[in-house]
Amino acid sequence: MSISFGDNIDKSFAYANGVFKKFSGWFILIILSMLVYGSTFAMVFAMIALLVGILMTLPTDMVGASFVTSSDAVVAVSPGMVETMSYTAGTDIILSGLFIGGMLAVILVSSLVMLIASFFMSGFILRVYRGEEELNFKNLGKMFWQGVVYFVIMFIYFIPYSIVSELLMYGPIWNTGYLIIISCINIFLCIFSTVLAINAGIRYAKEGRFGAAFHLGKICSIVGNIGWLRYLGHIILFMIIIGAVELIFMMVPFVGILLLIVALPFIMIFQAKFLTNLYESGEALEEPAEVPAVVE
Repeated sequence: MSISFGDNIDKSFAYANGVFKKFSGWFILIILSMLVYGSTFAMVFAMIALLVGILMTLPTDMVGASFVTSSDAVVAVSPGMVETMSYTAGTDIILSGLFIGGMLAVILVSSLVMLIASFFMSGFILRVYRGEEELNFKNLGKMFWQGVVYFVIMFIYFIPYSIVSELLMYGPIWNTGYLIIISCINIFLCIFSTVLAINAGIRYAKEGRFGAAFHLGKICSIVGNIGWLRYLGHIILFMIIIGAVELIFMMVPFVGILLLIVALPFIMIFQAKFLTNLYESGEALEEPAEVPAVVE
């Protein structure tokens, strides 16, 4: 029988609490978390600002150095006014170009910072997936590379979902029935892809081989041993608990956000171990029972 939810919570908490007693890179993990969330916020803000900036640079109906009234009478414009308008228009174009270029630079830098920090964090999480008792930031190059590989694995697993969801958008989305159907399909595919990608990452961490992450039959069998609905139930209940804890932190006046940032490394390790325990309980059910020796 697969691990119960209560036992998993107890074992995951004990693991996270145990490694943090020896964990020396706690501050580094906090910095990485802040870099990921901060760069993500900066990127989203810059994309919104870029969109607004592009909309503001769209041409208007006022073209030329003369204006036509409703009575078709042409109003003359003096040379001084033309120079002023030309100078103003040129300045606006330069400022708009600088603004758009600046926002593009922010998006590029934020994306790079987010990716680099995410790769290091993913490589660290893989060590939790392997069940290492001594968590540290040694062998940073190896950690970074494994984080990149983990990102590639996740990306590959979400390609089918992206393709299908994109193709479905070419249908009659104005039809309410069709919109409900494709929404259900997208939700199902997203959940299915997420479950496979998580367990593929755990399998890659334990096996140490890129190809091990794509043994779909093995991964589906492990989750099937737990029970797909049971597995999803554990994940949903766990996320509700984590969400409630984070909400409580955020409700604390003045220092709530700071407390949440400090607690993020513990929550991250706690969550990774919870997922690993689920995988291992399903994997244990794959092992064939020992055949008793025949006594003559």
